[in-house]
Amino acid sequence: MSRAIAFALQVLVILFLSLGSFFLTYEAAAEDARTTQEIERAWLLKQALPGADRFETVERGGVKYEVAYRGQEIIGGVFYTEGVGYGGLMRFMVGLDPQGRVEGIILVSHRETQRLGTKVTDPVFLSQFRGRSGPFILRRDDPSGNIDGIAGATRSTRGLITAVEEAVRTFKEVWGKSE
Repeated sequence: MSRAIAFALQVLVILFLSLGSFFLTYEAAAEDARTTQEIERAWLLKQALPGADRFETVERGGVKYEVAYRGQEIIGGVFYTEGVGYGGLMRFMVGLDPQGRVEGIILVSHRETQRLGTKVTDPVFLSQFRGRSGPFILRRDDPSGNIDGIAGATRSTRGLITAVEEAVRTFKEVWGKSE
């Protein structure tokens, strides 16, 4: 009987050591993942508002955005926004200067087709938004519009335009209340 008890205790010790090792490894991996996500987030923010050297997260009235600084000077903000493309929901970061003009647009997540829908990230296409605060009107919808669409990716283009206009509208609602 004592052999059975000794064996059971050995199995329990091995089990607890294994579980402890598993949880330590899991926590280390989770911390690495959080660090990687923070590095990626910081890189994306700098792409949306290239002149910034640091960002401060602000949440006001249910709106979360990033205030961008160069030294002590506020140089704009990055707003999180969404639009619907051909493949569904597209998430963006839109960098705006203190006057609400577009500085950068970053596609953060999407389900668009690789050959068509993701062409909304083309720098030449995105340059149509830079330095402007809207309204953004697709020429396909209105000949006097100011945005040339992407052939075969009209839904994606409209989704991007909607997202950028939402970022500018949100900027106008929340900016300057404490900046």
